[in-house]
Amino acid sequence: MEPSADEYRDALSRVVAAATFRSSPKLAELLSYLVEQKLAGHGDRLKGYPIALDVFGRDEDFDASSDSIVRVQMTRLRRALGEYYAGEGAGDPFRLVVPRGSYAPMLEPAAERGQEARQEPLPDAPVDTSTSPPAQQGEDIVRSSSALNLRRRSWGLLAALALAASLLIIYWPGGERDAVLVRAGEMPDGPVVYVAPYAITGSDPAIARVRDGLQFDLINYLAQLPNLAVLSLDERTAKGERQLGAGGALGTQPSRKGLRPAFVLQGSIDGAGSTLRINSSLVRMPGGVVVWSGRSAPIDYDPAQILKVQSKIALGVASRLGQPYGVIHETMRQDLENHRDLGMERYFCELEAYEFMRSRREGQLGRVKDCLERAVYDKPNYSDAWALLSWMHLYEAQAHGIGDSPEALEAAKRAVAANATNAIGYEYLALALYRHGEDDAAREAIGKALEISPNHSEVLANAGRVLGALGEHEIAPNLARKAIQLNPGHPPWYWSGLALDALYRNEADEALRYARLGAADGGLMSRYLLASAYAQAGKGAEARRVLEEAARAYPGVSKDRREVVRQLRIPDFAAEPLEAQGLLTR
Repeated sequence: MEPSADEYRDALSRVVAAATFRSSPKLAELLSYLVEQKLAGHGDRLKGYPIALDVFGRDEDFDASSDSIVRVQMTRLRRALGEYYAGEGAGDPFRLVVPRGSYAPMLEPAAERGQEARQEPLPDAPVDTSTSPPAQQGEDIVRSSSALNLRRRSWGLLAALALAASLLIIYWPGGERDAVLVRAGEMPDGPVVYVAPYAITGSDPAIARVRDGLQFDLINYLAQLPNLAVLSLDERTAKGERQLGAGGALGTQPSRKGLRPAFVLQGSIDGAGSTLRINSSLVRMPGGVVVWSGRSAPIDYDPAQILKVQSKIALGVASRLGQPYGVIHETMRQDLENHRDLGMERYFCELEAYEFMRSRREGQLGRVKDCLERAVYDKPNYSDAWALLSWMHLYEAQAHGIGDSPEALEAAKRAVAANATNAIGYEYLALALYRHGEDDAAREAIGKALEISPNHSEVLANAGRVLGALGEHEIAPNLARKAIQLNPGHPPWYWSGLALDALYRNEADEALRYARLGAADGGLMSRYLLASAYAQAGKGAEARRVLEEAARAYPGVSKDRREVVRQLRIPDFAAEPLEAQGLLTR
């Protein structure tokens, strides 16, 4: 006999109240959706396309072939249910099951399940996606972390990571715990940016809709970037008064006490006939100095395409301004270097860390690391500083030919514990976990970083490197390319993800091109990738020269090159050309 609706809902309430699902609210939302749709008789909605729209907020052009969000999350859901019924829910009278190959939940008496609930779920079988529309060409290569398309991998450790982070928060002693708990109520240490409504020229009322959409897109993309506080509409604008004063956006800045912006992003949308052009400028406050300006190419006003074009322009502007090596942070760094009395000392440590990550200036590591350590001592819940400190520890270990760094792993865990929505924290946690040999956990961490901040160039670049090394060759190069596209001022190491991909595909010319670009950062890993690219191109003498230069630049590194490869966890496909040329012998 089919269980009743009350029995379904009782089983559901038990599951979503469990610790596993409290730490993964999206899984709880997904399971609740599946159960309620079944009970409402909407079985036709239990397919990939409707679930992507209703639960995960995808647009109507969702394409399951390029965005695996539903398959990935269903795998996680099945695994989480297995964990729950093997632990907390072992005594439940009924068990919710989502059979492989289906999205329709079932309720089974516990006795029928026996030991099956304790078994590890197998990868999902193909699911009917016939209701999905055909794939769209020219889509954004990464809509969110779901685009990872990790078909062969399970995301089951994500819940464990989130749970571990929550436990760190709960069980931190006294003052540290209290500091973490108030993190959500604090303003970022970095600058405040006011996104003003763009001015309009032309009489077409459609331009006003483009203006409003552009402003909201700019706010959304800037808000994804770390340590920026983003302001939008002031009280007059919120009430519908859209006219700007003679000073443009500068005449409508928010004046609420304590939220004085350091930058104003303003601009205009010019319309002539069926063509639009969008002009943007970033103004440093106080003083009103324009520190950046940009102008789009002419845009044909096509109602069917304007939203996509508008979003693309907003993403380009926000990325150019707000990325770690973008206009805002570079302007702040110069200001703080020249006028240290401006304060923001902790934020200055963060800017210096990014500058070192780009320049790798000799003798600067110790000073930058000390600055970050002072920052986290003064403010134990400074998540970004903990994350960057993790990178510094990892870089320091690498400079001595040591891949793993317990200090880096601990600092990254502190970053995530201090702010569980910090993409940078998860990014550097992934790097530390990868060097520690925890590949599945590293994959989960970088996936979480992409889920939180899918347009952050630093996250994308490191995702390209980590996932490329872990064998995810379908998506890793796309992530690396997007990172480079979004951040024109990126450091050289961004190219290493594409170098890895070319080495894997045995495309020697491409590998050499990208590896040369990446080696400009002087890092040990970058040098080994360059040597491998030379070896793959049959240029053994050049490869040997690069390795010898690396040994001189890093005198503390082992003379045994195989040990260096092992410590750095250079993947086999990248080390094989060196081995084939006999360059890994002592």
